[in-house]
Amino acid sequence: MALQRILKKSYIDQIFDDVARGNGLEKFLEDSFPVDENCFMVTPQLKQPEGLLDLLVPTPEGDFQSAVAIYEAYKKLTPLQAINHEFWESLALSDLFPYMQKRWNLHESRDLKASIINHIKVSKQGVIRHGLAGLWWLVYLSVDTDRDNPYELTEMLFKNYTLRYIRFGSSRMIQHKEATLGILQYLKDNEQRITSMENVANNMTSYFNKLGAVKQLTFLDRDFFYNEMAAHFDEFQAPPKKKEGESKPMTEEDIFNSDEL
Repeated sequence: MALQRILKKSYIDQIFDDVARGNGLEKFLEDSFPVDENCFMVTPQLKQPEGLLDLLVPTPEGDFQSAVAIYEAYKKLTPLQAINHEFWESLALSDLFPYMQKRWNLHESRDLKASIINHIKVSKQGVIRHGLAGLWWLVYLSVDTDRDNPYELTEMLFKNYTLRYIRFGSSRMIQHKEATLGILQYLKDNEQRITSMENVANNMTSYFNKLGAVKQLTFLDRDFFYNEMAAHFDEFQAPPKKKEGESKPMTEEDIFNSDEL
């Protein structure tokens, strides 16, 4: 198995500088993005996975399967490596470009430049919003190796966009493993009782954020978070007060275009 190759930062920067000026957008509509082979460098001690592209499903419904496949392929990444923007941008421009092109409907995009900046590039909203990095990170933060199925709670996280991207998945709380596992376990155990995951995601995240201001949550275990969910679940189900000017729910593309993260 060959070592993983990534593109040089200066080369990636030039590609996205061109995109920002509206140049070279047509390259993103080709079957493979035309990269200069001389601009690759090898990543030491990281093997390039075989057959990963074939495991990815380029639809919103396929995100969970794709996320697990990406995580399994790059399970040996350290968190420090996994926040490297150039790593994920390289994969998006080379090895996994066909997936990215289909997943984000570049051929059908009404604003190709925005689609490229929002999904192929790691944008100002960070790695969670990137089309590949976000999938890896959300698995990393929710996987539980003590289970027969380590991705059981990950699947729960991937069932709702508000839960995954707008509120819980983008909050600092998800970085505390015990909080993540306790909250997701409660949601899984009580899935049939949930009338609106959007309400639950919004209200519970606000609640725990406020609680974190007066209590050291990082020292508490998953049982604490599970029990807090049980104690306040009815409150979490209540619809939030409608903000002035708020209208229809956000679409998937609205989520990635927004600055809420």
